[in-house]
Amino acid sequence: MAEKRFAAATLVAFATSLVERSGVRNDMARDVADVLVTADLLGHTTHGLALLAPYLGEIERGTMTKSGVPAVVSDRGAAQTWDGRRLPGPWLTLRALDAAAKMAGENGTGTVVIRRSHHIACLAVYLIRATERGLVAIVESSDPIVAAVVPHGGITPILTPNPIAAGLPTSGDPILIDTSSSITS
Repeated sequence: MAEKRFAAATLVAFATSLVERSGVRNDMARDVADVLVTADLLGHTTHGLALLAPYLGEIERGTMTKSGVPAVVSDRGAAQTWDGRRLPGPWLTLRALDAAAKMAGENGTGTVVIRRSHHIACLAVYLIRATERGLVAIVESSDPIVAAVVPHGGITPILTPNPIAAGLPTSGDPILIDTSSSITS
C-alpha cells in the first residue's frame, strides 16, 4: 500500500488551524505551522510536525503564551536583548531574524538575544530565511531548565543540548549547518 502524502501547503493550513483553535493569534499560528512543516521538508522530522502535539499541550497548560509581543530589554544599535515572554518560539525567532537583518543593514551586523522564549523548533529553517536575503546567520539555542544530555561517563542528564546552526549564502544552494553539542538528547 502506498504511503499517503499531503501537499506542504495543506499541512501548513491544517497545523495553522489547530494552533489557532488553541487560542493563538493567526500570524503566530501560521509561523509556527510553517516552521514545523519546513523542518519536515528539510528532513528534521524530530523538529517538524512531531512537535505540534507537544506545542498544543504547552498552550493548553499555559506554558506557551498565546499573544503579545516581546519586550526589548536592551538596545545597543547592532544588538538587542528581548524578553520573549514565553511566546511561540518560531514566531518569535522569525521576528528576531527580521530585527537582526534590519540592524545588519544599518550597522553591518545584527544580533538579537532572547530570554524566556518558548521552544524554537528547527534552527535550519531560520538559516534558509536569512540566506535567501543574502545574509550570513548564526542561530544558537540554550535552555538552562532542559536537562537532557548526560555528560561523558555520567548516567544523569544535567546539560542542555545547546544546538548551533550557521547559514552561508552562495551563488547556488546555501550552506546550512544545524547541529547539537550532544549525540542525542
